[in-house]
Amino acid sequence: MKRLMIWVMVVTLMVGFSGLAGFAAKKVTLTLIMPSHESDILGYFEAKAVEFEKKTGIKVNMVTGDWDNVADKVLPALAAGSSAYDIVEFDNCWVAQFAETGWLRPLENYPGAQVYIDGLSPALVDLFSSKGHFYGITWNNDLRVAMYNARMLKEAGIAAPPATWDELVSQSQRLQAAGIVRYGYMANWEKTQCLSNDYTLMVRSFGGRTLDENGNPVMDSPQAIAALQWMVDSIYKYKVVDPASLTTNQQMAQDIFLRGDSAFFPQAWAGLYFYSRNPEVSNVVGEIEPASKSLGVTRDIQTGLTLPEALAISSFSEHPDEAWAFLDFIANKQTNKMQSLATGSLPIWMDLWNDPDLLARNPHWKEYAKQIPYLEGLDVVIWYGELAEIMQVEVMNALTRAKTVEQAVADMIAKINAVEK
Repeated sequence: MKRLMIWVMVVTLMVGFSGLAGFAAKKVTLTLIMPSHESDILGYFEAKAVEFEKKTGIKVNMVTGDWDNVADKVLPALAAGSSAYDIVEFDNCWVAQFAETGWLRPLENYPGAQVYIDGLSPALVDLFSSKGHFYGITWNNDLRVAMYNARMLKEAGIAAPPATWDELVSQSQRLQAAGIVRYGYMANWEKTQCLSNDYTLMVRSFGGRTLDENGNPVMDSPQAIAALQWMVDSIYKYKVVDPASLTTNQQMAQDIFLRGDSAFFPQAWAGLYFYSRNPEVSNVVGEIEPASKSLGVTRDIQTGLTLPEALAISSFSEHPDEAWAFLDFIANKQTNKMQSLATGSLPIWMDLWNDPDLLARNPHWKEYAKQIPYLEGLDVVIWYGELAEIMQVEVMNALTRAKTVEQAVADMIAKINAVEK
């Protein structure tokens, strides 16, 4: 029923663009592989694939799953030169690797591509470009901001959300003592990409880094050690993070927050605020607010992650023109505005940040804007896949107390130094 409602809305707001008519007589099937992101609870992209087929006759088979499962399919297929996927997920952490492989088709020579290069947010164009070529159009302008349950804080007599990790501990313990929540928050610390992301964020929020400017591991700095120790202590010493976090992914953590079973979401995706106000999926309508500041070990430190994801055309696709037509269909400015209205996602087009309809719908963007200057991407190295896997294994060893923090970090560095770079 939910997907039907979205489909009806999509059809009502249908937009056209030049180039679709030429494909109407073709019997082509495209295969697209992309993560099923938390920002698309109601099936927006599936509805757009149906609409595209109705307009063009081109069927789009969507292969979806969590980020790690998609990565497990995309990377081997491209490495083998397989034509299994026409349109592939092009994640921000793969830019350095993909730029060296020739796995993706440059987009700049397709009809209308220059409009994207000129009109998208420059940071998104730069991120998904390499050596003078533009390779990916962002489908998920994913930045992470701190959010909290304002109703819970008010009920506990807390005047403002936490600005430091110590304040998060004290406020969580106060909420727990009052019986408002069992734990302050549910972290997404299962042993997948979300854990390496959160570990990277935590290290930076304590003033450290995971890699230096030359790609050398520096997780043994006092700041980085303190960050991992806080993650461990948040479960066992402070008891403010639910121990179930060790088997919880981003979707599960979001569901718990929307259910009203946690008070804080230190690194929430932008669309979560939108869905918190939808009674179809939220028990906390009107209760969630974005903070003006991301958390750090002190009030002077602010940091957050920006994790945009793009779609790209495989070099091995047998239908590259049709693949470009689909990218243009789902990412043109009119459709991107419709996506933002339908899902609460942030626009990829610069002009849309000042669109009166979007600003009226999203007054909370002014709070996002206060955190945006402090956002950073993940480490940029060709061997990021190996780095992330090593971090996940050793951080989990620390979180389960299979190893001390110091031993886990020492082993992490030894494994990173052994990677063939």
